[in-house]
Amino acid sequence: MILFETIRSYSGSKDNMSRHFPFLFILFFITWNCAGSSYQRLAIEDPAALVAMEDSLRNANRLLPSTVKALVTAHNSIGRSALDKNNYSSALQSFQDALVLFPSDTTAHYNLLIAEGNLLYKKGERNGLWDAIEKYHKAARLKPDSGEPFYHIGQAYLKNGNTDFDLILESYEKALSLDLALQLRPVVLAAMEREKKREKTLKDFWK
Repeated sequence: MILFETIRSYSGSKDNMSRHFPFLFILFFITWNCAGSSYQRLAIEDPAALVAMEDSLRNANRLLPSTVKALVTAHNSIGRSALDKNNYSSALQSFQDALVLFPSDTTAHYNLLIAEGNLLYKKGERNGLWDAIEKYHKAARLKPDSGEPFYHIGQAYLKNGNTDFDLILESYEKALSLDLALQLRPVVLAAMEREKKREKTLKDFWK
C-alpha cells in the first residue's frame, strides 16, 4: 500500500516520473523482495498459516515466483508431517497441491512417490506391493543420495515374501549406505538386525 501511494505522489507529470523512476524501481524491488522473504520465513515457521492465505494471494494476483516457491515449501512441509504420521491421504493432497503450483518440483514428486508407495504397502495386496516397490525405485532415482526409498523397498519385500532375505537385507544395507533422517537410521538398523537373526534361525532349523 505504501508503495502505491508513493508512486501516485510522483505521477503528477511525465517529468516527475522520468526523474524519479530509478528511486521507484529500487523501492518496488525492495518491497517485492521483502514480501518474498516474509512468505518464505512463514513457510518454514508456520506452513499452515501460509497455505491458508493461498486463495487470497491468488485472488489478489500476488503469486509472484518467490511466493509460489514459499507455498510449495509450505505444502511439502505439511505433507511430509502428514506422511511421517502415516496420514497418507492428507500427505498425497499436500504434495499434489505443491505440484499444481510448480509441476517440476523434485521434492514434491519424491514425497508423492513415497506416499503412494506407503499407501500400497499399507493395503498389503501382492500386486500392490510390487507397484509400491516400483514407486520407491522411482523416488530413489529422483534423490539418489536418499536411503529412505531403499528402507521401504526392504519392508515391501519383507511383506511380499518374508524369506527373500537377500533382497530384504540388500535393501536395508543400501539404505544405511546413503543419507537417512536421524530418527530413521536406528529403525533401519533394528530391522536389519532382526532379519539377520530370523535368517540365521531358519538356516539353523533346516541344518
